[in-house]
Amino acid sequence: MEDNKYGPKSVDHPSIGKICLICSEPFLEGDYTSLVSTQPASEEDRIRMIQGRPYTSEAEEVHYNCYVSVHGK
Repeated sequence: MEDNKYGPKSVDHPSIGKICLICSEPFLEGDYTSLVSTQPASEEDRIRMIQGRPYTSEAEEVHYNCYVSVHGK
């Protein structure tokens, strides 16, 4: 199993039709996706991030291949 690789998407998955932030294409049935951290989830988490401590982050879904093209495996 690869870290941060989810799927394949079922036809009734709630993100079907939503847009990938990297390639601007919609998510389709059968797609594999990843999550990309976007920002700390709260002000307290922002402070933890600045201090180099573990923190909770908000995340967005992107196609797995898009993720790999930007971040590597």
